This record gives sequence, C-alpha cells and structure tokens, in this order.
Amino acid sequence: MKLRAALLLLLATPVVAAPASPDELFMAGDYREAAAAGRALGTTQGYLLAGRATAARATLQATDKAVARELLKLAQADFDSALAKSPGEFDALLQKAVVIGYRAKLDSAPALAKQARRNFEAILARNPENPLANAALAGWHGESVATLGGFVAGAALGAKESEAIRLYEKAITLPGADPMVPHFYALNLLSLSADNAPRAKALLQRSLKAPPRDGFEMLLQKQARVILPLL
Repeated sequence: MKLRAALLLLLATPVVAAPASPDELFMAGDYREAAAAGRALGTTQGYLLAGRATAARATLQATDKAVARELLKLAQADFDSALAKSPGEFDALLQKAVVIGYRAKLDSAPALAKQARRNFEAILARNPENPLANAALAGWHGESVATLGGFVAGAALGAKESEAIRLYEKAITLPGADPMVPHFYALNLLSLSADNAPRAKALLQRSLKAPPRDGFEMLLQKQARVILPLL
C-alpha cells in the first residue's frame, strides 16, 4: 500500500522542466530571452551572451533601421557591463569593437568605422598570435572594401583587400581558429567576389569539422550548412 501511495503521489506531482540556460535560448533563436537571462546572471559571461544575443537581434532579425540602431547600442552597453566586471576581458573588447563596426556600416559613419579599426588594432597589438584578433581586423578591411568598393574604402578609411587576405591567412594557421575564423573568412570572400566561391566553400567545410564550443559557434555552423548547398 505504501508503494502504491508513493507511486500515485509521484504521478500526481507535476513535472517542472528546468529553465533553459541563456546558451540554450540563444541556440533556439530566442535572442530576446537569451539576453534577459544573460543579464539576470550578472556575470561577465552572462553580459557577453546578452550582448551577442542583442547583436544577433539587430543583424539577423531587425527590419527597421532605427530598431537595429538601438539594439546595437544596447549590445554595446552589455559588453561595457562585461568589461566593468572584468576589465580588459578579450571577448568583451572584441565584441564591443565588432558592434561599433556594425553601427558604422548601418549609419555609413566614417568616424565610427575608424574608431572600430583603432579598437581592432589595439586588441591585435596586445594579442598578436590570437586568431580572432587577426580575423577581426581582417574583417574590418574586407567588409569595408566589400561595402564601399576598393577605391572609396582605401581613400576614406585606409582599408585594403590585400590586408584582409593577409590577416585572414595568418589567422587560420593559428591554434583555436576553427570554426569561427574560416566561417567569417568565407563570408568575407563571398562578399568581395563571386569568383571566391571555391575557396569559400572549402573554408565553410573546414568550419564544420571543429566541435562548437558554445551556442554562438553552433549558430555559425548552422549558417554554414545553409550556405554550402548554394555554392
């Protein structure tokens, strides 16, 4: 009787699912919820994920320029909060510079573009053998040329396609480059010229071989699987 009563009690007890982690929410594409959950943690990593999730909303979901602008500012504030917790934290510095670069592209703002470049150069100077530091500055050069054209990007910002390729090629030789560096290198090559498709395809295939370390890298690999058949 005691066993039966215990079983009945167990069956009658509602099963409460454990709340999803910020990383799980990010992977599910619930960027607003992921950001809120990350901020609620009040930790460096929580604010980092909140910033990434908010930047994802701005770049992947926002259809209104004003909304995207405000989301990017909010993402930048998240990275500032991470830096307040951990001054000099590499990922927070890098992601903040990336957001500034997005803002520059959104508003065609040369001053912000130059600020992003200075930030990337400062990060690279302190981390010369870091693959993401090299790739970030490479992306600044490559995206500037892809957006403005080689002549305007060079004259207005000092951006060079050759510098993008040089830095990306260095980045992919460094430990820890996969899967992010080959992924972004591939996308940048495609934005520069359709003739780069074979090289981009090889890079995307390489990016799928490394196990993802977090929800952001899982998202990149999901993107790669969508892009590859199109090439």
